[in-house]
Amino acid sequence: MPAYVLLAALAVIVVLLTVVAIVARAVMAKARPEDLQHIFPGLGQVLAALALLLPQGARTRGPTVSPPALVWSERRGGRHHPRG
Repeated sequence: MPAYVLLAALAVIVVLLTVVAIVARAVMAKARPEDLQHIFPGLGQVLAALALLLPQGARTRGPTVSPPALVWSERRGGRHHPRG
């Protein structure tokens, strides 16, 4: 892989992290202390969504989530239904 492609990918990652840091700092500066317990999970979801853009997510093979298992239930007239 050419060096300029790796450098461009690194630049994109740095820009994304910088944008996230700026937004997180702005949100934290305007938040009231009693609202922080609701803000932190939201920031965590933003970081988790951005983590999907990283290259290690593209190398997984096969589904990462297994389909729901079917169980036999006599309470529902003997029909198969997803467990959950």
